[in-house]
Amino acid sequence: METATNVTPPRKSLKKPLLIAGVAAVVVLGGLGTAFAKLDVFKSAKTIYLQSEAESMLKFSDDISQAYGKYEDYMKPYLEQPVHSSMEISDINLDATIPDPEAQKILDLLKSAKFVMQSNVDEQKRQQSGNIEVHLSDKKLATLEYFLNDTTLGFKLPEFYSKYGFVDLKDRDALKEKLGQDLPKRFMTYNDLYKAVSIKQDEVQSVLTPYALLYANSLKDSQVTLKKDVAFSEEGFQASAREVTVSFTEEEARTLATQLVEKAKADTKLFDLIYTRYHNVATLMTDSGYEFEEISKEEFKKNYDQGFDDMLADLKENTTTSNEQLKMVMLIDNDHQILSRKLLFTGEKGNEEQVFLNTVTYKNAGDSYYRYTLLNPEATEKGEMSFTYKASEKSGKTTGNVGVVVKEADAEVLNLKSDFETTKEDKKESGNYNFTLAFQDEFQPQPVSLSGTITMSETKTDKGADADGSVKLTFNDPDPEMPKGISFKLKSKAEFGKALEIPALNAENSVNLATVTDEQMMEIQQEVGISAQKFMEDNAELVQQFMVP
Repeated sequence: METATNVTPPRKSLKKPLLIAGVAAVVVLGGLGTAFAKLDVFKSAKTIYLQSEAESMLKFSDDISQAYGKYEDYMKPYLEQPVHSSMEISDINLDATIPDPEAQKILDLLKSAKFVMQSNVDEQKRQQSGNIEVHLSDKKLATLEYFLNDTTLGFKLPEFYSKYGFVDLKDRDALKEKLGQDLPKRFMTYNDLYKAVSIKQDEVQSVLTPYALLYANSLKDSQVTLKKDVAFSEEGFQASAREVTVSFTEEEARTLATQLVEKAKADTKLFDLIYTRYHNVATLMTDSGYEFEEISKEEFKKNYDQGFDDMLADLKENTTTSNEQLKMVMLIDNDHQILSRKLLFTGEKGNEEQVFLNTVTYKNAGDSYYRYTLLNPEATEKGEMSFTYKASEKSGKTTGNVGVVVKEADAEVLNLKSDFETTKEDKKESGNYNFTLAFQDEFQPQPVSLSGTITMSETKTDKGADADGSVKLTFNDPDPEMPKGISFKLKSKAEFGKALEIPALNAENSVNLATVTDEQMMEIQQEVGISAQKFMEDNAELVQQFMVP
């Protein structure tokens, strides 16, 4: 006689269709701005919800566009014309008492040290050059010069050797023989990668809109409920709101998730959007000589389809009779602004509230507030990530705070908090930032904790910008062998349109490190030895401090 055993699937299986539906819904809502923005009359709870999503996503899209526009305006001169930049780090002060007397001497020397960095970049010509200088007591001690273009990297230490040492990637075979490894054909830049993966906003909207329509059309009126006259209160801001709840049973979630996955699998526009970026990066890597094994478009499509087939198989296999539901609970004001949103599971009996996503966002006159909290959907007590941002702007002055917290189980592994104050007046922008940071280091039994202050001021000029600032860090309960704190000052300058010159290399001023001969190496060693002796004579007082008595 056989005995039938009721086996309860693990909680992860119960939640999978609900979780896929919830995540997919949040992602595809980006298309609602296009799909529903022009609807004027909304009466049911469902249509009020959809209009609010549309309004919120349009506002979010507009905020992103403005932020990206500011970023493009900032980056444009750096990408379209040569830029000369300089940075100076000075007034270095280490608050430390270290048992090792030799190490303490180095710390004492840092107080009179200054580091000066010059940089020249021409993105159009794909060229860079610059130098790094070390100063002690207002005297230049040593310099490192460098330059870089598509295929050549060169450097020089003029205090020790008069010629540039350089590597030309055209000599890849000789370099491989010397170094034992392959080198690329050319050096890639940030701009190369940016162009390879960039996506226009209208491309994303075009792809997401059909999914938003599918999601909206799949909702039944019975899934959306409305409660009026609900009070919203957060960080001193209060408003009258409507509570809208969107509910999915496991079967409804599975149906929606299946429709979305099947559509994505058959979506040629989505596939092309993803594959084109992969192919762009693969082509860039291959053309630049980096090792990259690109798979064919057919193989990529096969893997693409298999990923969705696996998801469909999971959705089909993980069927249960659980009463658990996915709920999205929102508070919406009279202007269709979604003030808060919670995604939660109701538990297997349908009477719990296991929140795994909690957001609060609002703008009120010059005040802005954002809070995002994400918990482990399988065990909300075992993990949490949260981000908060609060700012108040008035007459060009903005004050606020920002924070990031990451928890594992009950322990914080990262906690960053910062208060800030920024001002903008004509061409000058300045800011003060006070922060605390605590994080768990896997090699330390106790969390690392520090606090600090950063001040910055930037003034735009006709052809660039001038900036200065200061940094101060204080370590709480540091290791006895580590400094208690450090502070230094910064000064920088950027000049746009200043031409960049790469030195013309020849046998008189440079040495090719790929083809250098033993005879040349002997000459280099002799010159470096003589220069090192002269360096020690010129800096005898400094050298004497480190001589063993």
